[in-house]
Amino acid sequence: MRGVHINRVKRQVLRQAVAENLDTIRGLPPRALRPRRRFGRLFLRRAPLVIIPLILAGFAFISSTGVTRPAKAVTAPAPPKAPHIRLTQASMTPMLMPDTLEPVSASAFPLSVHRVVLDAGHGGTDPGASSISNVSEKEITLDIEKRLAALLRKNGFEVVATRNDDRLIPLRERARLANGSSSDIFVSIHVNSIPHPSNHGVETYYLGPTNDPTLTQLAAAENRTSGYALADLRKLLDRVYADVRRDESQRLANAVQLQMFSGLRGVDPGLENWGVKRAPFIVLVATEMPAILAEVGCLSNEREAEMLRSGAYREQIAQALFHGIHAYASANDAPQKKGT
Repeated sequence: MRGVHINRVKRQVLRQAVAENLDTIRGLPPRALRPRRRFGRLFLRRAPLVIIPLILAGFAFISSTGVTRPAKAVTAPAPPKAPHIRLTQASMTPMLMPDTLEPVSASAFPLSVHRVVLDAGHGGTDPGASSISNVSEKEITLDIEKRLAALLRKNGFEVVATRNDDRLIPLRERARLANGSSSDIFVSIHVNSIPHPSNHGVETYYLGPTNDPTLTQLAAAENRTSGYALADLRKLLDRVYADVRRDESQRLANAVQLQMFSGLRGVDPGLENWGVKRAPFIVLVATEMPAILAEVGCLSNEREAEMLRSGAYREQIAQALFHGIHAYASANDAPQKKGT
């Protein structure tokens, strides 16, 4: 081992000696006497040949990638924003807006009438209007309802009654019963009372808004036992403006009012025709078929109150109501000519 190490040292010394001799021949000073900064000077002489090309290549790369910050003066202006609100989908398709929809004509639905709901107003603890002769609205309306039901059944109609005895049924329950019966029309029977006892007449209501404060007050009184809560208000108001059902209700009201006045005026020459009116009675709002409310008399007039006590006069009222319903049903059953 020791011999190998000695030989390696000898070879290294020999190489150094040869190198020194070669440097001497080339005219170079001995390596031990050379300055230590020689390598640094050599690097400085050769470095520009490498650094300058690298710098130029770097500038070229930066220019091609657009990293340099652009001057504001040459920035392209942003395109104007397109209008947003004026070009909505609704404005592009006005036929979808509720205000532009054409109302549907009731003549497009010539539906037959087979089942009728009869609603005797008031009942039980709610007597309705009354007279000094001790006759109440709830008694008169129930009797007329039964007489009218008999006439309708005799002539082939089916009848659903909201009450058959003297009990109070909330308006909501009356509407629920009517809507669940799959009936075609709804007729509510009432007797009026007005502040002017010398006047008396008949009138028929169908569903709709009114600007008459007297009718608003009357509707509020009739709606007192509705059974509906404030949460139901929106749904009820939406029904006030239902086109087809409202138009059919108006046709039914016109037919009944015409027959009531013409049929009763013969026995009561002083009877006045107060016409067909619109009012938001809950019993009309909540039903889902054409519906009317008929005021068949006026208990505030003593002469008419005495007549309303008579079974014969109530029969005449029932007959007049029947003829109005029958006229409406017959018009719907009549064949419709093409193009009319």
